[in-house]
Amino acid sequence: MTLTSLPFYLLVLALLVLYYLVPKRFQWVVLLIGSYAFYAFVCLRYMGFIVVTTLTTYFGARGMDAMTARMEQTVAAHKQDWEREERKAYKKRCKSRRKALMIAILLLNFGILAVLKYYNFFAESVQALFASVGLTVSLGRIGLLLPLGISFYTFQSMGYVLDVYREKVPAERNVGKLALFVSFFPQIIQGPIGVYDQLAHQLYDEHKYNFDNIRFGAQLILWGFFKKLVIADRAVGMIHTVAGAYTDYAGTYVLLAALVYALQLYADFSGGIDISRGVAQMFGITMGENFRRPYFSRTLTEYWHRWHISLGDCCATTCSTRCRSRKRFSTGDATPDSTSAATSARYCRRPWPR
Repeated sequence: MTLTSLPFYLLVLALLVLYYLVPKRFQWVVLLIGSYAFYAFVCLRYMGFIVVTTLTTYFGARGMDAMTARMEQTVAAHKQDWEREERKAYKKRCKSRRKALMIAILLLNFGILAVLKYYNFFAESVQALFASVGLTVSLGRIGLLLPLGISFYTFQSMGYVLDVYREKVPAERNVGKLALFVSFFPQIIQGPIGVYDQLAHQLYDEHKYNFDNIRFGAQLILWGFFKKLVIADRAVGMIHTVAGAYTDYAGTYVLLAALVYALQLYADFSGGIDISRGVAQMFGITMGENFRRPYFSRTLTEYWHRWHISLGDCCATTCSTRCRSRKRFSTGDATPDSTSAATSARYCRRPWPR
């Protein structure tokens, strides 16, 4: 099931009908059930990883909020009998404990991501290094592929943890609602990565049926299909032809292939995100842009900021690769519909013009 497959849109249609028929206070529950059903269908074997991230994020954020509340209550209770230095020392200890908890959550979740994503490469590199000096070292391999969307939901969840730590947002008290924020199905494959204070309230709010949302969402989806299937997927053939036998072509053809690859990468990224945003828009949820005209940047710094508006970290763009078959989907991130392995995660440029 991919963003361009018929089963995906049958799921979207079924959820849309339920979403606007159920009492509005249960709309977020429909999205949660649909998101977990989607994840279970394409990646049931690795579902435990997203559950672990959700639970550690939930309890960690609640723990930081509880520490802050206790600190404020204790300081208020001892306002008369504690000296100023005593209050400062107590607050410093409390903040250190909050920071330690925040770091532990980050290390755990980014550690899971790093191990699954980089351990085999690290082990092979170390083994090759020792082999070059005549030593045999066996570090073993992890026989797992990346769970679907692990980079996206890890970065999004850890962004929420940092916001709670900085007291920009309160910790979510409903574990189900936080689970929806982590697993929202239109963005789990390709993003965009959402910021909690911009996305969460839209997921939990009540939404009335609005035909304009359906129409605008459908336009975004069709625009994404055009960019992905007409532009990006058609460009892959030329790129593979030249890259597979670049010594047979003159420099002009190689340069042209490089330019086409830049176009293909952009169309694939932005097309996939247009589809994700279009599906979300049908539910009345407006997702943020992740990049804006990056190829028109005048400096590398400007390019970085244009490409990564949401969280400013390009590591998330390497996450999810999409496969055509359900069997391959069930063992890892999705690989792009394009036949090129280079067309991985996608980021959105702009909405369809009204």
